[in-house]
Amino acid sequence: ITQIKLNTDFALFTTNNTVYEERLDEMTTTFGDIEQIVVVVEHGTFTNQVKDDMREIQAYFEGIDSVTMVQGVAPESLMVNNVVVPIGQVDASVLETYFSNFEEFSALKEVDGQLYSTFTLFINDTFSSSDIQGIENFLSDYTYVSYISGDSYNQFKIVDYILSILFMLPPLTILVILLVFRWQIGAFKPTFLSVLPAAIGSLWTFGIIGYLGNEVSILTAVVPIFIIVIGSADGLHFMSHFQEALVEKTPRKEAMLRTLKVAGIPMIITTLTSMAGFLSLLSMDTSSIVDLAIFSALGIFLAGIATWYVLPLILSNEINVQPKHHRPKKIDLSGGLKKVWGIPSIIIVGVLIVFTFVFIGKINNEFDMLSVYKDYTVVAKNAEKMQEVNGGSIPLYVEIETDGNILSMDSMAMIDDFVADLESLDEVNHVINPFRLLQIVYATQVQGDIPNSFALNMIYTNIANSDSTIIDNIMNVDENKIRLLVFPTDMNNATLGTIEEYIDEQDANAYITGVQYLLRDLNINISTMQRNSIVLAIGIVLVMLAISLKDIKIAVLSIIPILITVGAIYGTLGATGIPLNITTVIIFSISIGVGIDYAVHFSSVYKMHLNEGLSNQDSVAKAYKEVSRPIIANALGIALGLSVLMLSPLTIHLNVSILMWVGMLVSVFVTLTFLPTIFQFKKQN
Repeated sequence: ITQIKLNTDFALFTTNNTVYEERLDEMTTTFGDIEQIVVVVEHGTFTNQVKDDMREIQAYFEGIDSVTMVQGVAPESLMVNNVVVPIGQVDASVLETYFSNFEEFSALKEVDGQLYSTFTLFINDTFSSSDIQGIENFLSDYTYVSYISGDSYNQFKIVDYILSILFMLPPLTILVILLVFRWQIGAFKPTFLSVLPAAIGSLWTFGIIGYLGNEVSILTAVVPIFIIVIGSADGLHFMSHFQEALVEKTPRKEAMLRTLKVAGIPMIITTLTSMAGFLSLLSMDTSSIVDLAIFSALGIFLAGIATWYVLPLILSNEINVQPKHHRPKKIDLSGGLKKVWGIPSIIIVGVLIVFTFVFIGKINNEFDMLSVYKDYTVVAKNAEKMQEVNGGSIPLYVEIETDGNILSMDSMAMIDDFVADLESLDEVNHVINPFRLLQIVYATQVQGDIPNSFALNMIYTNIANSDSTIIDNIMNVDENKIRLLVFPTDMNNATLGTIEEYIDEQDANAYITGVQYLLRDLNINISTMQRNSIVLAIGIVLVMLAISLKDIKIAVLSIIPILITVGAIYGTLGATGIPLNITTVIIFSISIGVGIDYAVHFSSVYKMHLNEGLSNQDSVAKAYKEVSRPIIANALGIALGLSVLMLSPLTIHLNVSILMWVGMLVSVFVTLTFLPTIFQFKKQN
């Protein structure tokens, strides 16, 4: 476990071999990396004291080893009237006037009467989260309000969130599971033993992850929570049946054999079906989901092994696991659900089906880098401020290749027209155009517009020879290519689609890419991949049920609760606005893999009693009596256990928790009301 490494790369969420990733790689080859951190410092006015403070801040940034260059409001020196002057000798008013000429390239911006100094830090591969921490600590020594943004910053901040998830949420999950199971089992010792196999499976899984050298992302960080809440189900069922046998004064060895006869095969099947639910996610063409599927399935398998082997081994000793006392439960959920059998259950299932068809068409497939974070997080707040000050925090990239020499007046005119039309779109806030930068620099040094190609080449050469320039990162004169930075109004799929359509329609050798386009590619394909995953999961589960029950009719009927549950989750997505994206798709597979467990336990015990010669009515009643309370307790344990994800600073985990409640409540309700209703009217063989 100590060898586990963290992976915060958003490329994990993208589909494999997407064209946008190829474009990004090609663009990096052409222009080099343009990794940067943007720092914005807010201040009311720009006085000499503020200027001196900004110089101290920029000097700190320039002293960071992993920062290759800093473009900011307070460089060490400034060109004034063609003379290099130390920044300390430049009056604040002169500096303010100087930057006012640079328009969108200005490091000093005014928004709604408030001034902001901006610093762009260009970083190399050695930049780390410790550098971010150092910057935050340094800025905290000043009274100014500061904001930080950038792709790299967002990813480094995820490290803090992943660590908080790993260290805080799994223990809370275990505590919640223990409390729920304690309510069902009636004593702490058997409660602890029922959860122990799942905890062991979780530890083994993360030990294997560390041993194999795999990395943990914001998705796989919740794997131990899934293993604990799902893997503990078998322990609960085993312990409940064992307790019932002991309460009836059955000798311990005979009680163990009886428990294994009643719950043993269902435990194997439920372990396999839960694994199948996760493994169906392997059909999703993205690395993060594949990792989550493999490690969750592995953990549930190990928890199942521990339940089958470790738990009976412990219970074979003279350990008192009987409830401390028996008393009527104040809340009899089992009895309440039984009253819904028959027509009421059919009506409610009908309402659920109507709900699904009404709202399924309203599902959206939105997912972007900033939607990962809750509004109160520092990343979300900083991004909102960057949108206000700079018109955006995460740019898209457009590469254009000119037919002739890029450093010509014709090329500049063509690019300027292209950018003007692009900025006229409602979906675009503004565009960083390298030729606009050349024009501004020329105007400040010579005045007027660039008159000819000779002057254009001269101003480019002067800028390119400067130590503090990124011109080569956005212009490649050898290949006659230019890179535009486009800041959209938002990251919605429709917005990105409109921008891309516009660029494709232009008579220019241009294409657009960016991390968000990688995510958009996934958003577009997620519905198809999701359907394939659901069909695969249900198909595998149906085959397993048919083999274990040896009755295809009962197996097919047992699938009904899962189909209704999947529909209810789809309807909830449409009704609540929670997007169907790379994070919420896992709920379907979990609901199939876990929800079918309830049908497995009920149908297996029902079939066992049928084989003993009982009638349909008696088999249903006896099966319900034996499995209803453990099923309800397990569903509440899973839903409440995953509720700790609401404490996560990431919205993706909150959505998982909400949808899990829907999945568990619907699957339990349909299994314990609608399924008994169907079985009661089933013809007996």
